[in-house]
Amino acid sequence: MPRMSSGPTLKQLATIIGISPTAVSMALNGRPGVSDELRKRVRAIAEEQGYRPNFAARALRVERSNMLGLISRNLSNPGYLRLIDGFSGAAEEQGYQVLVGTSDLDRSRETNMIRAMTNRQLDGLAIAPIDGEAVLATWQGESERPLVLVNSARSARSSGAMSIRGNASQAVRLAVDHLLELGHRRIGLLTNPGLSSASERVALFRRMVRAAGLPSRVISGSTADETVERVVRALTRDDRPTAIITDSDLLAHYVYDAAIETGLRIPHDLSVVGHDDLPTSHLLGPPLTTIALDRCEIGRQAATMLIGALNGEEIDRPHRELPVELEVRKSTAPPAG
Repeated sequence: MPRMSSGPTLKQLATIIGISPTAVSMALNGRPGVSDELRKRVRAIAEEQGYRPNFAARALRVERSNMLGLISRNLSNPGYLRLIDGFSGAAEEQGYQVLVGTSDLDRSRETNMIRAMTNRQLDGLAIAPIDGEAVLATWQGESERPLVLVNSARSARSSGAMSIRGNASQAVRLAVDHLLELGHRRIGLLTNPGLSSASERVALFRRMVRAAGLPSRVISGSTADETVERVVRALTRDDRPTAIITDSDLLAHYVYDAAIETGLRIPHDLSVVGHDDLPTSHLLGPPLTTIALDRCEIGRQAATMLIGALNGEEIDRPHRELPVELEVRKSTAPPAG
């Protein structure tokens, strides 16, 4: 039976570590019965050795339902509607039905949704997680079906789950370079700290602006009101940023609100770069410069990865990063003065 990679089998990994295959399985799948210290050690060695679980063999041991699950963070975000369209279309072409749910950015709801889908005996799950590690512990602790994490590559690599996302490093680089070329030297990043991708983007941003000899300015907020309030606070400082990069186009909306509240004009006084290129972003006043990401293609590939694993196929590139592009519109300009 083909495997997802040429790494060791579970039994070979157990021999390398010096423990039983059962203990290795418990550690990798988040099940009780092993210590946290051993769990971390097993996952670290598994990643180092290139171990990937044989989802195809697992799939042949269980009855098929011909249903796949997809959990998004927030259905009010048009970007996730594109993800659903791509996923559902690819799944239906292969004879699968799709059950869609949303966590609404609530961790307990996310856990309950995963368990509900486990009880429905789905053949596989794709999820844009709030917390990748928690998702892995819940799903792999209760199900032997394949899993694809969307926008949570680091969690997937340490567990053997598959993953797909836009190229995070390329996205931050495109945004930072664009603003540097315009002459900006006080650049901020607006992020939601509750999302699993936030810490990586912050680290990338800090590294890139420091490489340019500039200070890193990070603004974070978990709710709409809190985010606008913190952006307003940043924009009323004497050394306020002249440009802000946001983790999403929705967060860019909050920057527009804060600019209105502080009397700043976009892009004359403040440049803004979003991320996602939502269908409504070109309708903002002014139209938003943003990182364009093909979420429909992400959804399509997530579905084909799940179905491929279920069919016993070797998964080409189980951790995928799709290219992104900078869509320059009217929200960025050289800094005033």
